[in-house]
Order: sequence, then C-alpha cells, then structure tokens
Amino acid sequence: MHKNQQKHIVKLSARQKRQLENIISKGKHKSRDIKRAQVLLKSNQGIKDEDIVATVGLSSRTVERVRQRFTEKGGGLERAVYDLPRTGQPAKLDDVKEAKLVAIACSGAPEGRDRWTLELLQHRLIDDKIVNTISLNAIHQHLINRGIKPWREKNVVRAGTDI
Repeated sequence: MHKNQQKHIVKLSARQKRQLENIISKGKHKSRDIKRAQVLLKSNQGIKDEDIVATVGLSSRTVERVRQRFTEKGGGLERAVYDLPRTGQPAKLDDVKEAKLVAIACSGAPEGRDRWTLELLQHRLIDDKIVNTISLNAIHQHLINRGIKPWREKNVVRAGTDI
C-alpha cells in the first residue's frame, strides 16, 4: 500500500467530533486518550498520517492502530480512544491492608534500624500475615501514592509532638 493511502478512513459524526473536542479541552483525561482523540479529529479532516505523527507525537503505527480500532466492527469512539480493562493480577492490598502498610511505615523502625526499608516492610507484611507475597515495587507504589517515603525520612507521627 502506498504510504499516503490510508486503509482505515475515519468519518466522524458531529456528535463524535464534540465528544472528542471535549476530551481534548476538559483536561480530565489521560494524555494517551487526548492524543488518540487528536488523531481521530485530524484523520477526519483528511490530514496525512505523517503530519499527524509530527503534530501529535505518536508513532505512525499507533496512529494507524487508533484509526483501525475506530473503523473496525465493534470498534467506534470508545474503543479507539480508551484502553480496554487489563486482566492483570488483582491488587495485593485492599484499603484495609494498605492502611496497615501505612501504619507500619509510619511507626518507629525495627530495633537496630534508623528507618524502614522496602525489604523490611515486605518481611513485616508477610510475617504479620497481612499478605502471602508482595513485591517491593507494589509496596513502593502504595507508599508513593500516599506520599510516604520511610526509606528517605522519618514519617513517624507521635502524639504530642509538633510536626
């Protein structure tokens, strides 16, 4: 196929254009969703893939895939812009278990240690039977999401002390 010919031609309705423009202008969406919306709008205008690649900052293969998802049977706007749910492993820590992790990380470090490390937290969660297994990365992500960095600084909150 010639480089300038497109296999999947995007034709948007007025409603679909408004939906995509809202995605781009509202700022409540993931960056990748905004870029995919831009691809569809530009494709609808007849802009060539190489020009879309240059302005949106995606690879030519990604631009092609977005158009393909939109035009294929069962595709449409939702399929082209948003990712499907991923089937990965369920989270090891629910809200209650995460609260226990945070409580441990914010408590005094084990005897003989200045602060908690990810490895120490991992062992404590397993020893206390909060989880059977958990990766260091999962612990790190849970703590970072809460703004807690016990490996860098003390995050100990004691009653009666000034913070």
